[in-house]
Amino acid sequence: MSTIDTTVFVFVSCHNYFYKTYISIKDLRTTGNWQGDIVLIPLGFHIDEKFLSEFNIIEKKFESINKSELLEKIGLNGFSNSDKREINKLNQWEKLHVFDDYFRKWQRVVFLDSGLRIFDNVKYLLELEYKGAILAPNDAAPNYYPEQVFGNQLSNDNLEIIELIKNDFTANIFQSYHMLNCMWVYDTQILDVCNKTQLIEAMNRYPVCKTNEMGIMNLLFHFKYNLWREFPEKATNGKYLFDWCESNRKEEKTTWRDYCFIKYPITIVSSNDIC
Repeated sequence: MSTIDTTVFVFVSCHNYFYKTYISIKDLRTTGNWQGDIVLIPLGFHIDEKFLSEFNIIEKKFESINKSELLEKIGLNGFSNSDKREINKLNQWEKLHVFDDYFRKWQRVVFLDSGLRIFDNVKYLLELEYKGAILAPNDAAPNYYPEQVFGNQLSNDNLEIIELIKNDFTANIFQSYHMLNCMWVYDTQILDVCNKTQLIEAMNRYPVCKTNEMGIMNLLFHFKYNLWREFPEKATNGKYLFDWCESNRKEEKTTWRDYCFIKYPITIVSSNDIC
């Protein structure tokens, strides 16, 4: 079977972020030259049939993940040292649907955040070896600052839960680098090891993650099951495969043209700047 037949790109979007999703999907079909399946998971809104037809999108709806137990454990005011996304950005947890057994019909799943920009052919991403793993950027890349470690992703408000994490995973993980989850690639065979059900159970067992689903994905895929494989810095076309923003490489003075994927590009002057 071909790459097109075995691979699916997935987006999760609420209505407020749909304009960003549109940009990413348009990039994927044009600059990315992806002709295969795309699944869009809408959160509480109806997707226009014209849009689904124009970009050949598969719409897949799931019931919202129940977060009542999680919110009760976190408390009304959230964590004392966070940006409050744990109570104000709850839709981030819906990204766990991307690990639903529904996706077993493909061999490889590629998730992209809404608004993430694609500046080259996705074949440079799809040539990466993904079997038996989940591939994603390192959250500390490219500079690998010592303070950019997993312990800073957790709230220390509930020391009982922190001790539980130490007992379940060892304290070593607090000083470890970890994956960023604005885009990832995974082999659906890993769903035999860890799927949406386990991730939701962990969400309620460890209610101290300041970055919501990203913390839980690291706890299970990275620290428990050792399934995470870091993105290479560069693709085989010589471009940087991914970065959060061009400003991460200030000394090199890079622009969007030096990358395959960027989460928040700042060097695009206008839409006409992209050829």
